[in-house]
Amino acid sequence: MKLRTEFNFILPVGLTDESGHQMKTSGVMRLAKVKDILDIYKDIRIKSNPSYFYVILLAKVIVRLGNLKIVNAKVIENLSPKDFVFLIDFFNEINHHIISNVPIECGNCNNKYIGEVMLVGEL
Repeated sequence: MKLRTEFNFILPVGLTDESGHQMKTSGVMRLAKVKDILDIYKDIRIKSNPSYFYVILLAKVIVRLGNLKIVNAKVIENLSPKDFVFLIDFFNEINHHIISNVPIECGNCNNKYIGEVMLVGEL
C-alpha cells in the first residue's frame, strides 16, 4: 500500500487576479518532512518572530497554488486570513491523519486494513 504524499485543496476565498477580482484557487499540498520543521527553526525570520512559523511552513509544503510559478513566504503573507487559517487546518489534518492511520496486513489471510493508532494522551 503506497502512502499518499500530495493532497488537493481549494481555497475558500482565493487569490486576486490582475483586475482585483477574487478567483477560485486550487492547489496541492505535500506532507511535511522532519527536515522541513528543522529547517524552519534555523531560519533567521523565526528567531526574530516565532509567529512567522506557519508562513514559512506553508511556503515549504504547498507544491502548487493556482497558476503561480512559485509559492514563497510573500505569497503566503498576502493570503486572506480565511485562506491562511484554512491552509493551517488542512496541513494539520493531512499530516495528523497520516500519522494516526497505519496500513496493516493480516499475516494469516493477507487482507489489508487501515488501523487507527491512539496517540498518547487520547482516550
